Amino acid sequence: MKTRLTNAAVFLILYIVFLSWYDGWGMDPYTAEEVEALVSKAETLETNPEQIKNLRRLLKEDDGKEFFMLNLNRYEFAENEVQQGVPIAYQNYGQAVITMILKNAGHPIYSGKLSEYLVGGDLKEGNWHEVILVRYRSRRDFIGMVTSDEYLKISKHRAGGIEYAEVTPTSATINLATPRIFVLVLLLFFAWAIDSLIKKNINMRFEIIP
Repeated sequence: MKTRLTNAAVFLILYIVFLSWYDGWGMDPYTAEEVEALVSKAETLETNPEQIKNLRRLLKEDDGKEFFMLNLNRYEFAENEVQQGVPIAYQNYGQAVITMILKNAGHPIYSGKLSEYLVGGDLKEGNWHEVILVRYRSRRDFIGMVTSDEYLKISKHRAGGIEYAEVTPTSATINLATPRIFVLVLLLFFAWAIDSLIKKNINMRFEIIP
């Protein structure tokens, strides 16, 4: 019985550890002082006023919880490059940035091509090639990533493959793409499998005892 309880406890602890990492337990929202410091830093880089306004809003709305960044991309292809799919420059950016996103518990939710029409009307503007939705653990993670030296080294690839993009933060009211349930079911399965082996070994011991 003690061995079976230990097994259950181990998998419970594993799930708690996963949740603490995935949800960023203990991560606080940006303080007013941090917001002003980051905005001031952006102003020294001659960022345009509209971007400064949006950055301030992004930081002030931080609640320390996960959010989802919606990317609407219109690609720009290099000379002599096939005008189809995703440009090589943006592919290089994507391959590098995905590692940075994953290590901070972020991950893509959806990526897909957009049609050139609407069922209920016509597209007025945009002519987007692709829509990408990415989950970030927090705005602090996102800002930390895009201001890091590692990211700045690869950002040139993004600029080289994008003609125009709209990027906006969103919050989920319903999210069925979360790995929380998948990880829970996976750990429950392994806990059950090991528990079954433990029970089998215990029963075999009792059968051997005369």
